[in-house]
Amino acid sequence: MKIGLMSLSLLAAILLTGCDEGAKSEEWYKAHDTERRAKYEECRKESNPRGTEDCRNAIDATVHGGHFTKSPYKVWTN
Repeated sequence: MKIGLMSLSLLAAILLTGCDEGAKSEEWYKAHDTERRAKYEECRKESNPRGTEDCRNAIDATVHGGHFTKSPYKVWTN
């Protein structure tokens, strides 16, 4: 009886924490630059920027798509 109740509780927890419905994929964000930038800025303002699947995909598309500006080349002199 206890095992059945624990199994049912575990199953309910898994089902309730499913993926974000309507989340766009990383590839979608790479193809839609305006939407990616808007979502990226929205997610940066959150207390947990990678808290949703949609935010994770927008951030990953920004990083993996090469949309970050690189720092200028620095030369070390003595």
